[in-house]
Amino acid sequence: MTLSRTTTHTTTVLGALIAAAFALSGCATTTGAAPSPSSSAGDEATATSTAGATVTGTGATGWPGLDFPVPAGARSVSIDFTCEGVGHYVVEFGDAMAENTSPISGTCGAPAALAWPVDAKTQPSIAVTVDDGIPWTATPLFSTKEFVRDAAVTADCAAFVDVYSALMNADQGYAQYKAFDAATWTARVAAASSQLAALAAASTSSLKGPLTSMSHTVSTATEPGTAQAGIADDVAQIGAACNANQTPYFIKAEFGG
Repeated sequence: MTLSRTTTHTTTVLGALIAAAFALSGCATTTGAAPSPSSSAGDEATATSTAGATVTGTGATGWPGLDFPVPAGARSVSIDFTCEGVGHYVVEFGDAMAENTSPISGTCGAPAALAWPVDAKTQPSIAVTVDDGIPWTATPLFSTKEFVRDAAVTADCAAFVDVYSALMNADQGYAQYKAFDAATWTARVAAASSQLAALAAASTSSLKGPLTSMSHTVSTATEPGTAQAGIADDVAQIGAACNANQTPYFIKAEFGG
């Protein structure tokens, strides 16, 4: 899930990737990289591309990262990113919080193409978090082609907010904050499970598989406080698709700060 600044969120995200866990409030998922959305045929025909200068580094950049100049007229960017070893990385182009975009994370060792929209408020910077001593390279290709979000993915990511928030709030409210009893937990999870089943059944996006798998797992949860047990991989896949689509989802937390 996307936190507000690389210096505070990327260490958490790397730990979450390793532990297959997620932050519990006010954030959007940032696990994994997935193919970026495609644009219309007309946009493709008239688009022009401009190669940017390759930026390299060793270890984490910290916030706000390094200068990453954006040419005039650019509407999107694809960044070929590589880092050595087998550790995890998080790449943030611009200011994710201010621009309502998402950092993208993945595993070093293989090149990845990471894509973002570009507009007038885009901060011309790149922030990278990798383990100490890990070399990395980022080569941008800017385009006048608009970054097109997949409408089906966008809709599923938006709907997932309420479902996942409900499950997290049920577990937190029962187990951590003692805000209600087991009967209330059961009722909350049953309602969220029904909503999740409907979302999975209606989905026409790449999220359908993990939504269906997650729905099956949640429907079998009977022990109070365990609504999220066994769903980390599904949530990671959903987060990857939402992030690649640059439609990160945000948790609506009832408890905590």
